Amino acid sequence: MRQLLKYLILALLAAMLFLAQLSLWALPNVELVTLLLMSVAISFSFKDGVLVVLLFTLLEGLYWGFADWTLGYLWIWSLLVILTQITKPVTKFKASRMAILGGLFGLAFGFLFALQHALLYGLNMGISYWIMGIGFDLIHGFANYTLILLLFDPVNKLLSQLIRKAESRYGHRHHENGR
Repeated sequence: MRQLLKYLILALLAAMLFLAQLSLWALPNVELVTLLLMSVAISFSFKDGVLVVLLFTLLEGLYWGFADWTLGYLWIWSLLVILTQITKPVTKFKASRMAILGGLFGLAFGFLFALQHALLYGLNMGISYWIMGIGFDLIHGFANYTLILLLFDPVNKLLSQLIRKAESRYGHRHHENGR
């Protein structure tokens, strides 16, 4: 796949993440970003996944304004890309197993932000942040599990079709290392 085409697809995926996040803003901690980033992580390289995270975070920052959460989005969503790729031997990219990974990630999301808050503002702030958000983390974990269980296979099928169509049109094979 031509590099330009690959980067166009990655930019479109980042925009899709942003639009998915924006469309569900009224539902606290219910999001499709986890599912979509997991799909990007299994279809592209780590570097490409992090590029999608960077672009998605940039769009979020431009829309909502930049703050300490921006830093959290950069490293926490990148961590999801890493976790998705390194757990392949366990998940084998099966919807039921990916749903467990996504659910656990949703449960841990607030804790990860609490770690950042503890580093930036002190241990008491980090602990307070985490305790106050446990209810939201429970919602996040349950929503991630359910959405991934229901949508993982159709989303990945659609993404694979998009990649195959781009490859056939431009006569190049897609390689995970981006060549």
